[in-house]
Amino acid sequence: MKNPVVQYAAAAGDYDEFQNLLTGIIKILGDGYLLQKQDILHKTPFDPAPAAEYLQQKFNAHFAGRAALRTDTYLTITRQVKKGRFYTYDPKQLRDFRTAVHKVTDVLKAAKCEPSILSEKQITELVRRILAMRFGNGPFSLNNFKPTDTDIRMGERSVRCIPLVNSDNVDMPGELGTFTELNENEAVRGFPVDMLSFLYKVPAFEAILYNQVIEIPAQQATLNKLEVKRKRHSGIPDPANALCVEDIDLLLKDVARNGQLLVNVHYSIIVAAPATDIQKSVNYVESALFQLGIIPNQNAYNQLELFRAAMPGNGVELKNYDWFLTTSDAALCLFFKERAMEDEPSSFRIRLTDRQGIPVAIDPADLPMRTGRINNRNKFVLGPSGSGKSFFMNSLVEQYLLFNMDVVIVDVGHSYSGLCAYYGGKYITWSDERPITMNPFLITGDEYNLEKKDNLVTLIALLWKGAGGSVSTIERDVLTATISVYYASAFLDGSGVDLSFNSFYEFALEKIPEIKSEERIPFDLDEFRYVLKKFYRGGEYESILNETSDQSLLNERFVVYEIDALQDNLVLLPIVTLIIMDVFIQKMRNRRNQRKALILEEAWRALMSPIMANFLLYLNKTVRKFWGEIIEVTQELSDIIGNPIVKDSIINNSDTVILLDQRKFRDNYGEIAKVLSISATEQRKIFTINQLDNRESRARFNEVYIRRGSTGEVYGVEVSRQQYYVYTTEKPEKNAVHIYVQHYGSYPAALDAFLADIERSGLPAGDFVQKINQQNKPLIL
Repeated sequence: MKNPVVQYAAAAGDYDEFQNLLTGIIKILGDGYLLQKQDILHKTPFDPAPAAEYLQQKFNAHFAGRAALRTDTYLTITRQVKKGRFYTYDPKQLRDFRTAVHKVTDVLKAAKCEPSILSEKQITELVRRILAMRFGNGPFSLNNFKPTDTDIRMGERSVRCIPLVNSDNVDMPGELGTFTELNENEAVRGFPVDMLSFLYKVPAFEAILYNQVIEIPAQQATLNKLEVKRKRHSGIPDPANALCVEDIDLLLKDVARNGQLLVNVHYSIIVAAPATDIQKSVNYVESALFQLGIIPNQNAYNQLELFRAAMPGNGVELKNYDWFLTTSDAALCLFFKERAMEDEPSSFRIRLTDRQGIPVAIDPADLPMRTGRINNRNKFVLGPSGSGKSFFMNSLVEQYLLFNMDVVIVDVGHSYSGLCAYYGGKYITWSDERPITMNPFLITGDEYNLEKKDNLVTLIALLWKGAGGSVSTIERDVLTATISVYYASAFLDGSGVDLSFNSFYEFALEKIPEIKSEERIPFDLDEFRYVLKKFYRGGEYESILNETSDQSLLNERFVVYEIDALQDNLVLLPIVTLIIMDVFIQKMRNRRNQRKALILEEAWRALMSPIMANFLLYLNKTVRKFWGEIIEVTQELSDIIGNPIVKDSIINNSDTVILLDQRKFRDNYGEIAKVLSISATEQRKIFTINQLDNRESRARFNEVYIRRGSTGEVYGVEVSRQQYYVYTTEKPEKNAVHIYVQHYGSYPAALDAFLADIERSGLPAGDFVQKINQQNKPLIL
């Protein structure tokens, strides 16, 4: 089975739910049953599936062999029989046992614990692996076995059994919860984790088996024994006896008031490690237990006994001194409840890492759509400068291009130049000499529809009023009527109209006065004529709306529009962005068999005006019908706070929210959380980004929070060195890699030579890059 609580899920309620689930299972089983739960933590070298693409091969090589911590969980149900010299076969008891097992299985299935009943072959292998303390899928063998009073030697390894409780002196905290909280630093304080979560961090261990056993005794007989014990202690006036009476009274009241079951419970942690390191591992475990208020048994000389009792179904071998009596609720608090992240079952997946640095594959769109977790594929990305936003987006785009995906990016910082060059995409930059042009008016009769007309009305309103302006209802109706008549006359046989902004401008200056006169309505024709004149023949921007764009772009899989030069141009930035989005709309409609993604970096802020509100709303809603998605990326807090257009047009239509390190925004996070509908539980996850102690033995990485629907997870963005130098936004590194690409003719050959030369030179990477840029050619040793 699988534990239902995902590690670092921050969902305190999930621990309570699993506790209630286990309580229900105990009540289903009833008197005479043993419930044994075994959680096995073991390290398995990461073994990725082969990849055909160069960068993905390097990603695999980067992680291959990294120790992945896995958790396997087994639940064993044992029915005790009357002890005697001979076993008597009772078909009714066997039938009842099978019924109980099936009931428990059904309960676990309903809770999505994915239980499966093991075959005889699987049970045999599990027992043998426990005997060898070797887990996973690799080969193993049983080694020399030498039990002592303090441990069990297996060749060069040592196994230590640590009972959590000494039944002669039960040292447990007065209160237990279903989880504990992290207290490592201010950022993670209060973050819920499993009571035994320290097991993930035990140093030098090879495998850990946490054996949890509950025996359900006959309830009335147990209560009677307690009453007898209470009377015996109360008969002798003594402080120690008075404490015993008080404890028994509390227990009996708890059982009577809350309907709890009395159970005998046993816990033991079995650690396997190299003989030279076993003491280090054991010291860490005992120290962690002390911090929980649990003093483990320091005199566990029955090591072989405890190890045998850890075999599946062998809890009956535990002696009286290995058990202690408590309520079922208290007993289940120390049951292990977590599991690690796992690959999602889908054919459309991207790879990130879990929080221990092991690759994990998630589906960013299809699976969440099928399961109802999200209703659209759109994404909203927020991360301050330096948080790794561009790095994450490069990783996402690289993996999108492994599928049948068309990607169009509007960028303002040259963040994608390396990836575009690697894939041989179209990289289009704005300059006054070579502006980005298009003729949005040049369409056929079949292409003309209500949607296209609305887009043209929006464009003309934007040209006239600017990004910060607005048009009245009368003005919009006049523009709509003018466009309708313009195309009605243009599509007449023999009209000879050259569809372009020039011809529309001439037509509008004739038609609008007629409409004004007929309808007797106000319309500032002089302002309209003067403002739009700069886009007309002979004007400053005459080519932008009158020259047909490169039609081959409609068939390009990867197109980047770099409009950094327009960042401060309040007139052209929104217009050019709108033109580019129109290109995407054409791709969206014409390339129906391709996935499509439009990524708007900071440029989308130019469209945050009342004029553009309906267009943005239309685009965000419509794209899902054409197997597409829109990703809006920003680093500015002001972009989302206090801007109703962002919320109504973008955020409300982006079911996936992606957040990078949010510490810079923490003081204002109440407002962000309100706009993005982030719950308190999700905020706890967000503020652990880059705050855990999980950087040992890992390359440089950043963490990212991805919320699909109402819940999200934190992942790592860690890549190979080859991928890093493709993604890099540092200008010196870009230049140095470009020098190698020009020399070697291809990115794979250039990256291999570049990294090999760094190693051969013996220089730090920064110094090597500087040297390559200075000599403007690859290193010659």
